[in-house]
Amino acid sequence: MRSWRLYVLPLCVFLFGLPIYVLAASATATQIITIRVEPFAVISLVDTGGKNSAWLVVDSTGITTVSQELEWTTNLEGMRVAVQSNLVADEQDYILRVRAVNLKSKGTSKGWVIINEEPSDIIAGVTREVGGCSLQYEALPKIIENPGRDEHIITYTITE
Repeated sequence: MRSWRLYVLPLCVFLFGLPIYVLAASATATQIITIRVEPFAVISLVDTGGKNSAWLVVDSTGITTVSQELEWTTNLEGMRVAVQSNLVADEQDYILRVRAVNLKSKGTSKGWVIINEEPSDIIAGVTREVGGCSLQYEALPKIIENPGRDEHIITYTITE
């Protein structure tokens, strides 16, 4: 009588334990992962500590500025780079212009652009890139005799 118990116990363990083992061995887990990249656009002048504005002085000796290089990064399409001054055009003794040269971008330069209090595009068609350019300034006196001195805070913006 004792011998059948020796067979029944392992048989029960096998029969009741096998389905649990099979279920555990064939169990799968499904996970849905969503990666979301937020839109961004960043612009700064080189050698200004990551700022997008610089001090610029125009007088009869020429133009003095902190930076001649501009860099940007964006993951958006159809962006543009604009420039503006804190000085109203009527208050300026010089007509100040800027253009983007040595363009490292998919965008296109708009050529010479007059800088005043209204934003003006200097680069159009910037799209998903790390880009940059050199800045070239030109100042033409509005009056021939004794032009004064203009001190601008020039701000560059990357926008849609």
